[in-house]
Amino acid sequence: MPRAEGASPARGRFPVIVVSLGGDAHRAVLLGRARVGTPEDAAAWLRGEALRLAVRLDPGPRTRWAAPGLVHTVRGPGPDAPTAMRAWAECPEQVRDVRALLAQGHPYTRRFQDPGGSWYELTAAPAENAGDPMNQPSPDVPRCEATGQVTHIVAELAMDVTRTAGAPPRSRIRCALAPHLTYEHQGIVRELSGGGGHVWGTFGSGVPVWRVRVAPPCPHWAGAAPCGLYDDHPGACVPARTSEPA
Repeated sequence: MPRAEGASPARGRFPVIVVSLGGDAHRAVLLGRARVGTPEDAAAWLRGEALRLAVRLDPGPRTRWAAPGLVHTVRGPGPDAPTAMRAWAECPEQVRDVRALLAQGHPYTRRFQDPGGSWYELTAAPAENAGDPMNQPSPDVPRCEATGQVTHIVAELAMDVTRTAGAPPRSRIRCALAPHLTYEHQGIVRELSGGGGHVWGTFGSGVPVWRVRVAPPCPHWAGAAPCGLYDDHPGACVPARTSEPA
């Protein structure tokens, strides 16, 4: 059977690069990228990413961030991208076929088109060189410029959530992620000492920080610099940006 160049001699045991993209007729945005150890891990990552995007694009009526009655079911002209992603991710045969294809060294791409013109794409391919670090975006990668307010109550929560020493909470934070299409923004509310991570806050467009948590640092690199985000973050790795918004 054909095998991608650079794959490990051990059949089905070679690293795979997995990517999720979103866009429309005018642009494409990197939503997620990772290097995983096996085709099985790659298929699982694609499935999880499809479900993650579907939930964020088309939240259900019981979504925790939405006030009661804010989200309700509507009927559209036809299947949309979130519905198609859910159906794909919940089909065991589809995921099994992806796993088998990747195990043979072949790449896989699946695009989910939305009636409104936007699209979302999942891709997996054997890594070209298993010995090289993952080729993350360079330090000058564009950043999300959304900002969110840290209320007094949230600032107190940021102090109480951990006993680790660190800087005082910020009054306003900037989203630390690379440009993204999802509604949730993530920023550092409080920097902690010791290299074990920071207190991160979640906020929305026009919505102050509503959740804080301590998250360990991302173990990957963004070009020549360590990633400044948290472990399992969405989107591309980016270098640390610790300055507060002006």
